[in-house]
Amino acid sequence: MRVLLAGATEFFAPFVADDLAARRHEVAVLGEADCGLGEGVERIRGPITVAAAVTSWRPEAVVDMVHDGGERAREVLSACAGKGARSLHISSAVVYGPNPVCPVDEATELIRPDRAAPEVAAQVEADQVVLAAVGQGAPAVILRMPHLYGPRDPKPAEWFFTKRVLDERKRVAVPDAGLHICHRGFVQNMARGVVQALTSAKTAGQVYNLGEEKLYTLAQLARAVARALDYEWDIYSVPGRLWRAPYDHTSFYDLRKARAQLRYRDAMIPRDGLELTLGWLCQSPPTDWSWPGVENPFDYAREDALIDELGRKLDV
Repeated sequence: MRVLLAGATEFFAPFVADDLAARRHEVAVLGEADCGLGEGVERIRGPITVAAAVTSWRPEAVVDMVHDGGERAREVLSACAGKGARSLHISSAVVYGPNPVCPVDEATELIRPDRAAPEVAAQVEADQVVLAAVGQGAPAVILRMPHLYGPRDPKPAEWFFTKRVLDERKRVAVPDAGLHICHRGFVQNMARGVVQALTSAKTAGQVYNLGEEKLYTLAQLARAVARALDYEWDIYSVPGRLWRAPYDHTSFYDLRKARAQLRYRDAMIPRDGLELTLGWLCQSPPTDWSWPGVENPFDYAREDALIDELGRKLDV
């Protein structure tokens, strides 16, 4: 199969491209960034539109790695129309909103764009455009991704814990007993899901949730990070109204459709994916790290004060 990845990034697209190339598919990437693509992957550098790339390269499938707003979705759909190419759109499970009733299946109502952050509203709009096109017979597929993690992650949530290990912290605080379950996906596993959606026979017109099969609570993730780095620390619960961390919300997804129709299974167990991610973080530590809603994430004096006053040691 000839597959065009449109809008490659330095993070996710190389894993998709390499998995396709390893399975002897012809792969081209449309994008300016040199994102560490492996051998056997063709680069199409711009400025060039998706339509022009489809006309010149003649792919059988186009994977939209951007999926940012209705205009972008219409551009990709229009480029594929009449060219014998189907489109696969990499969306995000954030379109279900911040507090969906879990587990979330593909029929769950999307958050209203006027109630969402701009970047989420853009993905909702893109989903709506693709779904409307599917209703008119377009052979498009939507994959809704969880929070991705892995090597080369430009915004690694796991740095919140990894830096504490490197700074030799012996105590770590998690909000509200660390019971939140935030669905994650190692990039290599999620890339395999994309390839399975491209190569499965009956995916046209479908929407699929993707995510890892094994889920961690926030407290379990804190313990897993320490173990992966051969470290020990005590984990304390503090009130969530006073302390924030990445992944401190609950949102997990029903994967039964992807398991049944795509035969999705984790190619790499999350423990191994986490170890690869942490190894990369230790070698390439972020120099300017922040996380939405998390103020002063490495204010250890404040963390210690909260633990001393309100903390409850967890047995994880």
